[in-house]
Amino acid sequence: MTAFIFPPFENHGGHLTLDNVDLVDLNEKMGSPLLVVSEKKIRENYRSLDQAFRKQYSKFAIRYAVKSYANLAIISILRQEGAGADCSTPEEIKIANMAGIPHKLITFTPNNSHKNELEYGIEKGVSLNFDDIPQMRLVKGHLPEVVSFRVNPGVGGGEFPGIVTAGPKTKFGIPVDVVKGAYKEAMSLGADKFGMQMMAGSNALDWHHFDAISKAYFGLAGKISQELEIQFKYLDIGGGFGVPYRKDQEELDLESAAGCIVNNLREACSKYGMDEPELIVEPGRSLVSNSAVLLGKVTNVKSYDKTFVGTDIGMNLLLRPALYGAYHHIVIANALGREPEGEADIVGQICESTDKIGNDMMFPKAEVGDTIAVFNAGAYVSSMSSNYNGHLRPAEILIGPQGVSVIRNAESTSDLVKGMNVPEHLLK
Repeated sequence: MTAFIFPPFENHGGHLTLDNVDLVDLNEKMGSPLLVVSEKKIRENYRSLDQAFRKQYSKFAIRYAVKSYANLAIISILRQEGAGADCSTPEEIKIANMAGIPHKLITFTPNNSHKNELEYGIEKGVSLNFDDIPQMRLVKGHLPEVVSFRVNPGVGGGEFPGIVTAGPKTKFGIPVDVVKGAYKEAMSLGADKFGMQMMAGSNALDWHHFDAISKAYFGLAGKISQELEIQFKYLDIGGGFGVPYRKDQEELDLESAAGCIVNNLREACSKYGMDEPELIVEPGRSLVSNSAVLLGKVTNVKSYDKTFVGTDIGMNLLLRPALYGAYHHIVIANALGREPEGEADIVGQICESTDKIGNDMMFPKAEVGDTIAVFNAGAYVSSMSSNYNGHLRPAEILIGPQGVSVIRNAESTSDLVKGMNVPEHLLK
């Protein structure tokens, strides 16, 4: 029995490969653990999403969600493809700008921000989406050219409660029954150009989710446009386009998702006499998640009341399973033909019982020195990593047309103490 692997990864002689690079050999050469990314796959992901929308609606823009993977090389790939950036902090704006994305192509959607953070976005001329009415009031004397609010449409979606960003009891956005008043207040402060943004969830694999949520969202925008006699320069539907993490999950039908979103927008424009706005999406996971793999080594195997496969990949590098029970497919990269033996927890070296990257997985017999590979490591892996327990972040490698490139150096001990200062009286 051969282990299941996601494309674009392949099995060459029992070894996992990516774009014709043997990942087992690469991990030996570059050190373990190691994060490896396919430039080709990122470009393919972008073009699939862009074409699905653009052939139906020309006033369309993709703003890459920087929070998903904030490496300058990754952002630069997407900038070359035509993407702007979706940012949630001034620092993400600066990173996007360093990667060559101009401020005019940056969307800024912070929450619970300081006044100076909002002012930074306004001064740079990015598209600012206010998360709440009091946030707008902080800068009422210096509003952005286009005033936009993040709307909570009342429903959301996501595989885990921790990634649902809309609906009851979520911290984001303005409720539907309040948002009209937000735009009225903005008008009273002198605003005359408007946008609207939402983010209803994350990693949705059923295109019907996008049909339902976009119909409600565009209908709300249409009613506000009609009742307040305003036009929207842009309507931003956020992201949420999903990718499979489990072998039995089907890919999102992008053509159907894009089709229903565009149809719902045009219907709302026709019904409410609204000019067709720019349609913005903010994907992160769907562009980068399946482009990368996290490689590590088996360091110990413990079998008593249950089996624990100890590795050098812990929750400091892959937080999602410990944070909200996320699942990542894991294989033994140097022995893809090895038969599953039984259930095991795949664990790291962190001093926490929640330090599991795989829980009760059917897994082959693991041996010390085996190379393990964790799929879907492009999104919310590097960006959520830490130095907990003094562990160092690994090198990040890009496989591109010029071969293998290091796009982030492995950390050293000096990186752990960078910026720390010891008062003189403690040096005695």
